[in-house]
Amino acid sequence: MDFLDRHIADRVALAMSETGVGFGQIVARTGLSAASLGDRVGAAAPFTAVDLVLVACALGRELADLLPGQGRGDSGAA
Repeated sequence: MDFLDRHIADRVALAMSETGVGFGQIVARTGLSAASLGDRVGAAAPFTAVDLVLVACALGRELADLLPGQGRGDSGAA
């Protein structure tokens, strides 16, 4: 995985922690398989745009919150 994939995975993990929405809840709310979500959060596979939209909705967050240089508390550096 490249730096961007790792950064997005980190942002998703942080958002999950901040919202208190667990892995199983994300799976249930998005319809993504546990294996697929695990690979993406672990940065073994990249998130697709559709994955990110589903996860953002499941977390009650804006899509921009999961992207580098956007959203809450990001300085803009990727």
